[in-house]
Amino acid sequence: MYGSRITGWTTPCVGLALVLVGCTPSGGANGEAQSDLATVNGLSMINGLSMTNGLSMINGLSMTNGLEGEGLLSGSDAMNTDAARTTMAYLVRCALPLGATITKQDAAGNPYTFYGAIGVAPSWQWGACDSECQLQVTPCMLAHVNTSGVHIPLWVVGDNPLLGWGLSSLYPDEEGSFFGNIFVSPPEAFYCDGKDFDVGVVPGRLGAGLGNAPYSNPFGGAGYCRDHCTPADIPNQNAGYKACMGYNHVFTVWRNPNPSTNTAAATSTTTSSSMPFYYRHYY
Repeated sequence: MYGSRITGWTTPCVGLALVLVGCTPSGGANGEAQSDLATVNGLSMINGLSMTNGLSMINGLSMTNGLEGEGLLSGSDAMNTDAARTTMAYLVRCALPLGATITKQDAAGNPYTFYGAIGVAPSWQWGACDSECQLQVTPCMLAHVNTSGVHIPLWVVGDNPLLGWGLSSLYPDEEGSFFGNIFVSPPEAFYCDGKDFDVGVVPGRLGAGLGNAPYSNPFGGAGYCRDHCTPADIPNQNAGYKACMGYNHVFTVWRNPNPSTNTAAATSTTTSSSMPFYYRHYY
């Protein structure tokens, strides 16, 4: 079983950036951002989403229609601010596969294109996002959250065949696992602590004393996943979890404990030179 490693999602931007915004990319055919999905078992991704609310209350996002149609409405609240567009960019990135694109307009008629990459719910492009779709997209979204807006590389495993259970020696520390359903009201956004959640702590991630995180630990305190969740089947029982608190789709995140690596990632991101690219504004 193979998963995906996402690399090469960068574009030059100028100025400080606390969340991902729509910069115009350079390079690639017709200005297209370039990306590479390698066949490795596990998913390497850059987090940075600063989502603070569930998605059920966002005007312009519908679970009953495909994102290509009325599932994401042009001119709606979901399209009218950088923060909202960034959330939609991560949503499309999680739900749709590499190569899929969605173009929508803000209230002023400015078009933005959102790019698929991971593809845990590809049917949402044209059809409804049912409960299975919601339970797949939720942990992907939560795993991308960084309350400081800093972009840190992570390694993610799970039951979705696009991820798989294989681990990377570059990411030896188990940060935690994410699960729930952020498309219901009130949103169900949960995490539990991995065995190494307090090792190599990075800004905006588990272990950093998050006061404004959109998720909570339902097990209280340092509620460890190992004490409350069902591990993956043998021989992957030490890689992650296949169920937590009745939720059957779980993303388990591993990170690199090297402080210099994390510091370099934080510095390079917040000082601007290059950032992951998720959507483009056509001027």
